[in-house]
Amino acid sequence: MPDTNIIEFPRGPVPGHSPAGGTGGFGPSGTQGPVPTAARTARQIVRGSLAFVPIEIDKLYPADKNSASDLIAALGLLADAIGLLEKARVAAREKEMVTADRHIQRFQMLLPGLFAHRKIGDGYGVIINSLHFAFVNQHGKPLNFEQLTTVWRVVRELRSAPFVAFDQALKSVGELEDCQLQVDPPILSALIEEPEDE
Repeated sequence: MPDTNIIEFPRGPVPGHSPAGGTGGFGPSGTQGPVPTAARTARQIVRGSLAFVPIEIDKLYPADKNSASDLIAALGLLADAIGLLEKARVAAREKEMVTADRHIQRFQMLLPGLFAHRKIGDGYGVIINSLHFAFVNQHGKPLNFEQLTTVWRVVRELRSAPFVAFDQALKSVGELEDCQLQVDPPILSALIEEPEDE
């Protein structure tokens, strides 16, 4: 049986790539920002002549301002959304709740535009729709840090895998519900309430 050589690469930054803290896509000024990878791995392993290297989603679907693609437009909006949520988390961690809420409100303004690109898939649509109703059902009440982090994580995962299967999307919706966000439309909640015995 032949020996297999395993080569482990260092975990430091990759030359020629931006740090992982950026949001990617086109920012508000229209400039290309740092890009997160589609799949993050702790290390890259080479076995023989085959290599597993995560491919950045922006390399798979390069941003073009003139593109009519729902996916390209959604990736740009999701990148902006992630940036706003990251700023909100930083502000919330520093106890600057007004600043955090301002970033959250800007994020909410992106949700209708993100929903307009629901042709990407049912899983994508159900996550965006659930986020929308989670904020509607808050009735202006700010998110706590756990809820904010969960929303941020769900949006990051959606940007890394926008063609999410419906079953996997329901798991993301379940994460939102687990942190006490109500994701059902208000009218639906009223319809499914048990009638009280008289």
